[in-house]
Amino acid sequence: MTYICATCIEEPKLKEIVGLESNEDNPCEYCDRDEPTVEICFIAERCNEVFATFYEASSLTMAVVVYDHTPAGNDLSSTLSDLIGAPDEAINDISEILQSMWYDGDSGEHLYGDDPWFVLSSGGESPLSLDWEIIEASLRNEARYLNPKVANFMDTIFGDVENDVSENGIPVLVNAGAGTHYESLYRSRVFQSEKGVLNALEHPERFLGAPAAGIGIGGRMNAAGQPAFYGATDVKTTLAEIRPVVGSWVVSAKFSIDRPLKLLDLRLLGKMGLPQNASLFDEKTKAFVQRRDFLRKLCSEMILPVMPERQEESYLVTQVVANYLATHLSATIDGIIYSSVQLGGENGSAPGENVVLFFKSAITANANGDERTAYAQLWEYELDGPGCYFSPAIAFLDVKSDPLAWKKNDFDVKPTLSLLRDSIEIHEIKSVHIDSKKTSLKVGDHHFNH
Repeated sequence: MTYICATCIEEPKLKEIVGLESNEDNPCEYCDRDEPTVEICFIAERCNEVFATFYEASSLTMAVVVYDHTPAGNDLSSTLSDLIGAPDEAINDISEILQSMWYDGDSGEHLYGDDPWFVLSSGGESPLSLDWEIIEASLRNEARYLNPKVANFMDTIFGDVENDVSENGIPVLVNAGAGTHYESLYRSRVFQSEKGVLNALEHPERFLGAPAAGIGIGGRMNAAGQPAFYGATDVKTTLAEIRPVVGSWVVSAKFSIDRPLKLLDLRLLGKMGLPQNASLFDEKTKAFVQRRDFLRKLCSEMILPVMPERQEESYLVTQVVANYLATHLSATIDGIIYSSVQLGGENGSAPGENVVLFFKSAITANANGDERTAYAQLWEYELDGPGCYFSPAIAFLDVKSDPLAWKKNDFDVKPTLSLLRDSIEIHEIKSVHIDSKKTSLKVGDHHFNH
């Protein structure tokens, strides 16, 4: 049996682990020092765990196997040398042990091939995904509220979100409000008739802001009856998100964000980078990577298009995630930023940005009153004839704001949003653009795989 001491290991965390596991019975065979040692197999086992968690074999790609390209990354010996920083003789011994561990005697094949090359993994299936499937089943079949399984899992995934940063070092919680990139938001609503449009214009704060508590339908990030403000950073994105039919009318408006908010950017959360100087031999790093890979998958699934007939089922999970974030115990999270799937990037441009504000921040000034806040008309009639033409106009009333009106809303919070009166637009939907991927079917004799 071969032994190695901690001094022969350069990687700090592995050196610490070896030091704790060493004993003084056997001398190190890679240096002249008289220090406690561990079996070289112990190092190989730790390295095997690291390879399984953090690396992928670049030598098994189609480019290498079929087209004989040089693999990306480094071969096994070089990868080990960079990973642990041990003498060459030790690296050779560890390589032989790993190759033996990766060999399947029944099939006669090596797990990573005969001459494996490795690169750091860009992410894969996390063990947390299996736990998540159990959580989803529990939500649908057991209990949605006061569900301890869900609460514990959410704590594991989002409990430390206020400290998360993207791979570029940008915090996943971003500022919104005056002086930031998110100082205002657009919102659109669809109406089936001119009468509906006129009603909305006579109280635009109520009809274009978030629905009042108890009357709104459920959405991707809110349960039925729970207010939420679904907005975007541009009008085009809001039009795409509400999916209006030809012949309908859409009223859009811009709202200023009147107080500082914190928004969780799902795009950044799905791209978290390893903490600086993180050791691949540290269990905390392993847990971080598993959480990162799971969040990458979850953030992607949270914004997938959902067919109308499956909305209630599919939105259940995203609603629970949003509720947890809105009531986070240590972080203030007022809403979520995510890319629009209805309006993907065109001609290389970035996709539209959606922003949903949770119930506690979805309060619009002057939206609570029952009386109209404006007079409006859609048509202007000729003075000397029966003709008329579409010429919408609005005149806002001098509404005296009750200084305590905000205390009368359901969440006892000050309004976050104010309607920018000169931003209101009416859109008559004339046509809908379809961007599709076409696949033709093969016709003729065909052997189907069953």
